[in-house]
Formats: sequence, structure tokens, C-alpha cells
Amino acid sequence: MSVKIKDVAREANVSVATVSRVLNNIPLVNDETKKRVLDAIEKTGYKPNAIARSLKMRKTNTFGIMIPDISRPYYTQVVRGVEDVCNIYDYNIILCNTDSDPGKEEKYFDVFIEKQCDGILYIGKGLNQALVNKIQSTRVPVVLGAVNDIMGRYYSVAINNEQASYDITRHLIENGHKSIAFFTDDDETSFVAQERKKGFLKALKKFGLKENPIYELKGKYSIKGGYDLMEELLTNTELPTAVVALNDEMALGAIRKLEDVGMNVPEDMSVVGFNNFQLSEWLKPGITTVAQPMYDIGAICARILIKIINNSKIDEKNVIVPHELIIRESVKDIR
Repeated sequence: MSVKIKDVAREANVSVATVSRVLNNIPLVNDETKKRVLDAIEKTGYKPNAIARSLKMRKTNTFGIMIPDISRPYYTQVVRGVEDVCNIYDYNIILCNTDSDPGKEEKYFDVFIEKQCDGILYIGKGLNQALVNKIQSTRVPVVLGAVNDIMGRYYSVAINNEQASYDITRHLIENGHKSIAFFTDDDETSFVAQERKKGFLKALKKFGLKENPIYELKGKYSIKGGYDLMEELLTNTELPTAVVALNDEMALGAIRKLEDVGMNVPEDMSVVGFNNFQLSEWLKPGITTVAQPMYDIGAICARILIKIINNSKIDEKNVIVPHELIIRESVKDIR
């Protein structure tokens, strides 16, 4: 037989209302009575009804998190940052994988609203208009992770993707590369892809190099995607000396394809990536890449969301976290 709140009240010799105040941290109970209630809760083994309590308090202490794919190392680390902060502040999370499918994003957003989540974290490649419409139709706070809202409507945490792409492209140019391919996402709505392309083109222009459209290839954001794009690139009669891949997984696939046709990295072609995927350090050659503080992005997102819920002051609406160029062996100096 389950223990009820009235059993706790009887054990502590107080009213049910007093027990309820203690459970909900309402500061109307003196310390002595509060201790008596807490002792009674421990003695009876009473477990509050979370659903009933959330209805009464109009708060579920639950966040909904949307990510493209938990199997990708980038998103795993971001979610770990969110979860660790949530544990500190006694929040639970509902995690959904969207596969960057707009239909799934809309569906899961509705699920979060139905589950009465206190807040929503969108961690992905970019907002589509249908999702923006849903966000604007609710009062539930939303924070973006790894992307920015170019219109400045929502709180966000991300690196400066344009600058990061500029920095890694400049590294190639400073090592003598003048013919550079760009492997990007085939998702036209991807904010990350758009910003990194801007940085790539900015670096070419800065150093007086021309964009070559046949070297800009679009594919899947994966190892297989990088492999397929390199296969396509190799059909050209003239090849670039270097490739900028949108992430390390694409870079890894590109390197594998080069190896399969008997070419070596970086001797025959240099390859760089993004995100500092764990294996990037241990491959031969190690992949030159851009590291971003993925765990910190998740943790800061969670803290901002908690501050919004608690009506606390937030210093910045769009937080830009630092990135770092990690130089390894996948780039050859051809000067």
C-alpha cells in the first residue's frame, strides 16, 4: 500500500497543507516543523506524485532537446554538457533525434509542448520557417545551440562559424595552396554550411584567389558523404591541392577514398575538417581541424534556459564561444 501525504502529516503531527509547503519549498514553515516533516517523509518512505505536483506548480522541471543524431560525437558532447547542468539544478531531459528532418523537428516540438516541458533546446544546423512559426506560437522559452538566429529573436550559443572557416582556409593558403575544394552540406537551409562557406570565400578573396564552382561539392554530412564527394572530385582532369570539409567525418571519408585510389594525404592532397572529432587526433595522418567547445556549448545553453525560466539577468543574447585551429599532419606545405 502506497504512502500518502496524509500519512506523512499524521506522522509529523502537522496539517497536510504544511507538508505540501515543505515539499514545494514555500518559506512559511519554521525550521523545527520543517525538520519534523522531512524526518516523517524519510521514515514513511513517501514519494511525491511528480505529475500532480507539476500540475499544481505549473512546472515540470523538464527540458526538451532536439538534436540531429546522438550517434555523432559532436552532439553527444553537447548533450552531455546540457545533462550535467540539468543534474545540478534538478531538471530532467527528453531527448529526440531529428535527422535534420523538418517534419520530425515540428513533430518533436509539439511533443515537448504536450509534455509541458519548461524549456526547449534546439541543437542543429539551422531553423526552418515552419519551426520558427511554432516557436513564435508558444510562450515556452527556446535556446539555440551551435547555431545562431540571424534575426536575433532567440538566445543562442555557438562559435563564429564564418571566422572559423576563414581561419582554416587561410592556413591552407599560407601553406601555398591556391586551388582548394570545398565539401559542404546538401541541405540548403543549413546555417552552419552557409556561414562556413562565407568564411571560405572570404579567405579566397582576401588572398586574391578565385572561386572555382566545380570544386564546390554538396553531399551528406557523414563519412560516406565525404567518401562520395571525393569520388566525384576525382573525376575532374585537374585536381585541387587541398580540400576543406564541412566536418571531420566528411574529411575522414575523403581521405579514405584517396587511399583507395592509391593517393596519399598530405603528399598528393591536403584535407582539413571541422569539430575535432576524437578519431581525428589518432588517425595517420592526424586531421587538421577546428575545435569548438562542444560540452561548453551545451552547458551554457542549459544555464541560459534556466535563467530565462527563473527570470534571472542574462548578459548576452547571442553567446559566441571561442574556436581553436588544431594543426596536425593532413596539410602539406607546398610553398
